[in-house]
Amino acid sequence: MIIEICATSVESITNAQNAGAHRIELCQEYAIGGVTPSKEFLEKSLKISSLPINILIRPRGGDFVFSDNDYELMIQDIETFKKFNISGFVVGFMDRNKHLNSNVIERFRRVTDGYELTFHRAFDFLENKQESIELLIEQKFDRILCSGHELSAEKGLENLRNYNKISNGRITIMPGGGVNLDNFQKFKKLNFTEIHLSAINLSDSPHSNFNIIKEIVELSK
Repeated sequence: MIIEICATSVESITNAQNAGAHRIELCQEYAIGGVTPSKEFLEKSLKISSLPINILIRPRGGDFVFSDNDYELMIQDIETFKKFNISGFVVGFMDRNKHLNSNVIERFRRVTDGYELTFHRAFDFLENKQESIELLIEQKFDRILCSGHELSAEKGLENLRNYNKISNGRITIMPGGGVNLDNFQKFKKLNFTEIHLSAINLSDSPHSNFNIIKEIVELSK
């Protein structure tokens, strides 16, 4: 199983790499669900990490209904980050009716051609899940990060299983949201191939915890 760590600090990246994680989702502002990282943060990250890095492209916190200006900023950020040695991008959006716009999806896949592309937890707010999965497959997205339309992936486990069945290996369904040591085995037993977590224990530190990551990596084998 591939363990992806949502990293918002240099300390988190270092801990993820040293603990044996497989991939980084790089972002900032964890408290508001993550936004696009700065170019300076990416530069620091690349100096200390050999792990594949996927960049979250999200111009602001809040909902996922973006304006034309928001979309232009997102495209500009992608073009900027393509100049660096990264593996892919993480995006997510919807229209006011909580549907995907096929033209927007196609545009983002076109500008990220040659890179991994993940659709993030905006998926959990979409109304038409099955149709959306088919559209993301059609546009050659690599994976969908979601919590099964619930506040946590554990609560959304049955929906996640259903999405996996619909996808039938054509796109990766990656559970994320509240994944921790207490519930990790539930996802492993259902044969999910990738999983996403921050491994942050806020009562201890704002950074991803080395020991949590290491234990989950060991359990994933």
